[in-house]
Amino acid sequence: MLRSIFVSVILLVGWTLALRSPLYAAGLYLWIAYFRPESWAWSEIFATLNLSYFAGVFLLIRTLVSGTSLRPTKRSVLLLVFLAITFAAVFTSVDVPTSWAAWVAFAKTMIVSYLLTVLIKSESDLRLIVCVIAVSLGFEATKQGWAQLVLNPGARNDNMIPFLGDNNVVALGMAMLTPLLTALAATSTGWYKRGFQFANIGVVYRGLSTFSRGGFLSFGAVAGMAFLRSDRKVRTLVAGAIVAALVLPVLPPAFWARMSTITAPAEERDDAQMGRLHFWQVAIVMVNDRPLLGVGHGAYASAFNQYDWSDGRYGRNRSVHSSWFGILADNGYPAFVLFLFLLFSSIRSCRRVRRMAKRGEIPESLGHYGIGLETALVAFMVGGTFVPFHYVEILWHFLALTMALENVAAAQAASIREQRARDVKPAIVEKPVEEEFVWA
Repeated sequence: MLRSIFVSVILLVGWTLALRSPLYAAGLYLWIAYFRPESWAWSEIFATLNLSYFAGVFLLIRTLVSGTSLRPTKRSVLLLVFLAITFAAVFTSVDVPTSWAAWVAFAKTMIVSYLLTVLIKSESDLRLIVCVIAVSLGFEATKQGWAQLVLNPGARNDNMIPFLGDNNVVALGMAMLTPLLTALAATSTGWYKRGFQFANIGVVYRGLSTFSRGGFLSFGAVAGMAFLRSDRKVRTLVAGAIVAALVLPVLPPAFWARMSTITAPAEERDDAQMGRLHFWQVAIVMVNDRPLLGVGHGAYASAFNQYDWSDGRYGRNRSVHSSWFGILADNGYPAFVLFLFLLFSSIRSCRRVRRMAKRGEIPESLGHYGIGLETALVAFMVGGTFVPFHYVEILWHFLALTMALENVAAAQAASIREQRARDVKPAIVEKPVEEEFVWA
């Protein structure tokens, strides 16, 4: 009952704000997408309302009637190009109905991602959207992480997160959320700062307690990036040591035994590891057979039996278990190359923003958001190697946020240059007074 009241209050406030501006409408949609109130409230009422659909449609209409310019930038137009390629892959799919259903869901993700690139126009807009994502996804994760850390330390948490999936995907989602919470803490003061730091510890433990090997590697990448990007490396090491002292000692021997298999030699690999290697090889066979558009958007599992030469040794209609091989097999080589360009150009943009902040050309806070998004994408590059994360909303929303961040940084830099130019007044050169020559 209390959960239903809590959700109802937030929905009432959210819809009231959404009527005021398309940015707030985006915030409402993202809260529903990441928090999933229909699952959290344990009430069939919210499930029957189809909140995500109505919030998404309202966001699109509210943006169109607001007069917001939808003109793409050089990078944001690539989102639309990628969507077009996946659309073409539907009609050459080995399973058109499955591909069409997957594409419709993916199209919603891409449309919202594109809208974020045009709606976010200032640092305050960017911070609002980042806060909505971090709080919506981190709320339950923080609670579960701290509850287990205090009440049941060392236990494995296999709870799913509705829009993410099983423990492996949850672990990667938590690894990508951690650097955003770090950025929010770095750009906050007082209780807000302490709140984000508190949430971060819970999220880290929530991710590690999944016992996911890919998630463990993702968190390792996050820790490494935090150290490399920090200007105060001693303080970063101390903060990392505090988190490690809280989290790592409670992880049981079973956790470390599982992590030790990451580097196991070929003859000691378990079935899960051997299966993944086989699924990746099948993906290569698929794309080589259909190099332009793959086997169809989201159709790897449908095509698996046709291309599997192991006679079902690892099961039937299996998942690709990799984001890289998933995009490759589903949509072909052109889509894969475009995806790589989107990803690495986003990382390059984050680095550019970070360097601009370091030189004082833009506010330091934008540099923190650049580090957070860059680190999150690096976490995806590591963890996404082992899980099918390539169509998950958070990845594409983060790519869109890097584009918005780049636009905001460019506008801020131009504004600061103009302000400095106005503040520098030209020096008035006075003409020297010639002394009158007096004859003696």
